[in-house]
Amino acid sequence: MSTVPDVRESVPPAPAASASGVQGPSPVRDPRSRTKADLAWLVAVIGLVILTGMAYSLWWPAVVRHHPYYWLVPGDIWGTIRAAHWVDWGGLSFIYSSNTALVTLPGFHILLAPVVALSSHLSLSEVAPGIPGTPKPTEWFLVGPLLLACAALPVFAGDALARSLGTSTWARRALALGIGAAVWPTLVMWGHGEDVLALGFAVYAVVALLNRRLGACGWLLGAALAMQLYIVALIPLFIAVVGRRKSAALLARAAILPGSLLVAVLIPNFRASMHALADQPNFPTVDHATPWLLLAPKLGHHAVAAGPGRIIGLLLCVAVGVLGVRHRSDARGIVWLGAVALGLRCLFESVMDPYYVMPVIVLALVVASDLPLIRFAGVVAGGAGLTVLTYFRPDMWVYWSEMTGVMLAMLVLAQPGVLRLSTRNDGRIDSVGSRHHDRATAVGVPV
Repeated sequence: MSTVPDVRESVPPAPAASASGVQGPSPVRDPRSRTKADLAWLVAVIGLVILTGMAYSLWWPAVVRHHPYYWLVPGDIWGTIRAAHWVDWGGLSFIYSSNTALVTLPGFHILLAPVVALSSHLSLSEVAPGIPGTPKPTEWFLVGPLLLACAALPVFAGDALARSLGTSTWARRALALGIGAAVWPTLVMWGHGEDVLALGFAVYAVVALLNRRLGACGWLLGAALAMQLYIVALIPLFIAVVGRRKSAALLARAAILPGSLLVAVLIPNFRASMHALADQPNFPTVDHATPWLLLAPKLGHHAVAAGPGRIIGLLLCVAVGVLGVRHRSDARGIVWLGAVALGLRCLFESVMDPYYVMPVIVLALVVASDLPLIRFAGVVAGGAGLTVLTYFRPDMWVYWSEMTGVMLAMLVLAQPGVLRLSTRNDGRIDSVGSRHHDRATAVGVPV
C-alpha cells in the first residue's frame, strides 16, 4: 500500500522537549518584567473603573436627569443576585426556574453567594428580578464595587498577554485604559461580571498556552467556561495550536470545572437546566433582533432560541481553528484569530445584547496595541463606534449590517500582518507587518 511521504522527515531534529513535555522552539519572553510603576498603573485603571462606575450609578440620575429619587443600577444584576441567593440557600434546582434569566453555568453566582449572604445578614435592601422595588437598594453599596472590580481580571490578563507578545511599556499602558473602557459598559450598564471574568480567564489561558504551560491553560480555560459559555468559540483554536496529541489532556482539564457544574444543575432540575443552557432564550422585543431571528425557533412568551445561526457560527469557528493549524507559530496571528472567532459569535446571533461585542473589542485592542499608532487609533475608534452602534435600534437588517461592517473594519485594522508560509522548510509561519513581530512568542506545538 502506498503512503504519502511525510514532509517532516526532512526537517532537522526538533529541540529538546521542555519540562512540560511540549517540543518546539523556546518561547521568546519579554525581558521586561512588570515593574511597580506598571502595577500602579493597572491598579489606577481598575480604581478608575470602580469610581466612575459607582459615580455614574449614584449621581447620573440626579445630576444629569434631575431625578434624584433613584439610582441607576443595572437591572440584570438582580437576576444574578437572586441566582446567587439560591446557591447560598442550597437550591441549585431553582436557579433556572425562578425568573433569574440565567442561561449559562452558575460559576459566577457561586463566587457571589458569600457576598449576597453577607448582604442578607446586614439586612440590606435589594430588588426582586422582574418586579419594581426600592429605587435605592442599599445592597448596591456592597455588590456594586465588587462587581466593578471584576475589571481587574481582563486588565491584568490583557497586560500579561501584551507582555508575552513583546508590546512596549507605553503601548501596554494605553492598552490597559482601552480594556478598562471596553469592559465598563458591560459592568456598569449591564451588570454582567461573568462575561468579563470569562474573558479574563480565557486571555490568561492564551498566555499559558503561549508559554507552553498546558496544564495551567486547561484549568484556566475551564474556569472561563464555568463563567460564560461563549468561550466555546475559542476551543477549536486552542486545539489547533496544541495539536491532536496534546488536546485530549487539555480538554480533559478544561472540562472538569464546567462539567461538575453541569452535573450539579442537571441532576436536580434537568428540564429547566437543559432549556436554559441549550435553547438560551432571548427576547427580540427587548433586545436587538438580527436577520438570523427569521430562522430562530419560537419558544413562546415572545422568546426565541439561539437557532441555527449559532450553529453556523460555531462551524465557522472550527474553520478558524483549521486556519490556526497553519499559523500556530505566529502568536499575534493566533490572538487575532481568537478575536475573529469571538466576532463570529456576534455576527450569527439571532438576538444581540450590546455587551456581546466586548470580548472581540478587547482582543482586537491587544493585537493592535503594538501596531503603528494610526492603526491602533483606528481600532480604538472602531471599538468605540461598535459599542455605540449596538445600543441603537434601527431595522434588524440595518442593525446587523452596521455592526458587521464596523466589526470587520476593526478586525482588518487589527490584523498584525500578512500571514504567509516562510521560505524555510520547517513549516513555521512568519508574521509580516508588525513592528515587533520578531519578539512575539512562537508556540511551535507539534500536531
